[in-house]
Amino acid sequence: MKTGLLTSFFIIFSSCYSAQIKSGLKVESGVSYELAQFRKSTLSDIKYELDLDIPESKTERISGAENITFSYKKQGELPLQIDFKENAASLLSVTVNGQIIKPVLDQEHILIDQKYLKSGLNQIAFKFLAGNSALNRRDGYLYTLFVPDRARTMFPCFDQPNLKANYSLTLTIPEKWNAMANGKLKETIVKQGRKKLSFAQSDLLPTYLFSFAAGDFKKFKEKIGDQDAGMLYRETDSVKIKNSMDSIYNIYRNSLAYYEKWTGISHPFQKHGLVVVPDFQFGGMEHPGAILFQNSTLFLDKNATQSQLNNRSNLLAHEVAHLWFGDMVTMDWFNDVWTKEVFANFMADKSTGASSDKSIYDLKFLTTHFPAAYSVDRTIGANPIRQILDNLQNAGMMYGPIIYNKAPIMMRQLELLIGEDNFRKGVSEYLKKYAYSNATWPDLIKILDSHTVEDLQSWNKVWVNEPG
Repeated sequence: MKTGLLTSFFIIFSSCYSAQIKSGLKVESGVSYELAQFRKSTLSDIKYELDLDIPESKTERISGAENITFSYKKQGELPLQIDFKENAASLLSVTVNGQIIKPVLDQEHILIDQKYLKSGLNQIAFKFLAGNSALNRRDGYLYTLFVPDRARTMFPCFDQPNLKANYSLTLTIPEKWNAMANGKLKETIVKQGRKKLSFAQSDLLPTYLFSFAAGDFKKFKEKIGDQDAGMLYRETDSVKIKNSMDSIYNIYRNSLAYYEKWTGISHPFQKHGLVVVPDFQFGGMEHPGAILFQNSTLFLDKNATQSQLNNRSNLLAHEVAHLWFGDMVTMDWFNDVWTKEVFANFMADKSTGASSDKSIYDLKFLTTHFPAAYSVDRTIGANPIRQILDNLQNAGMMYGPIIYNKAPIMMRQLELLIGEDNFRKGVSEYLKKYAYSNATWPDLIKILDSHTVEDLQSWNKVWVNEPG
């Protein structure tokens, strides 16, 4: 069957990639598709141990110590490139398999000569000063936001979505501060006005989902089942807090229960966690165990409008959906970032629609998605849903109304085409097959194709790979 122009491009792209590897992978800024593919073929079993000392003043640098362990397949004489988008002065020391080496930082990459590496297990240790651009440091608190490729601005890492890893984090912070991370808090030591927090090793995550927040937050303790589900927040209006907290957790629980039943997969991570910040630049961000939320959307007073209440429900349902769609199963490359977003929107609509009149749900779907999608898709400059991405530093260009508004319409059309039951079975099979790993949109289409007599490859070419 035909698979469209995009597949042809990637065949050509892969051929060019293989030829370039033979002649030598060049060092360039960002994280190129070629570099990502090469590292994916040579690296596995990655673990990060990070120890950060965070001063109270946002003007003081954060010092860090890091150990990266990984299995490595040596290929030729090309140096190993580790991403670090900071100035050379911020890289204090590098030790490879016990040997101190001179740091070499070139084009946002630390270059490790092959002579220091071996096939099998390797360990690289760094001492560094963390970059601030993705730390969102404010007076009295900070929160990380590493999507799409900004983890490398804070610490040395392999900053690509298909190199998932486990993270062990230790934070030393002012005694009055609280903190939250992807893993459970396992130990707290207070000494001389400072507090050292050690977090359990995280579940498998890509770098863009590794996260923590620390600061002068209030702490709300809660559990969902036997899992931690606490909240850090800075809201000071006691009326809003009292009026909102039960609603927030009820929506969270209802969304969780809906997705567990629909997918047939229990909550896939070791804990829940909400971090609510007053100046968050988006509605939310789906870091498992430490989901970020915009304060003004979650905390409402008793005079909140129906629109505000709907926005809160949709936001919570969207971020909880990501725990399966994006977090547990992650796109292989950011050209498929739309896949996680379309599923989060699509499933959030299902979740919130399940508890309301279907006509209201259908009207909301229509007014939310169609005008915004048409406003772009009918123009000459419209792009297809699935786009080509040569370098992760350009991943921000992937976002927009086509992802957030046209893609849910496409997904609804797909569900109508093959039937709700076949669609649900296919998606559940996809989630189970690629759990805690990475997948592409064609991987999903291949599975769904086995659940229908429809020609999904031809359908996919028109709806996904072509604009308009």
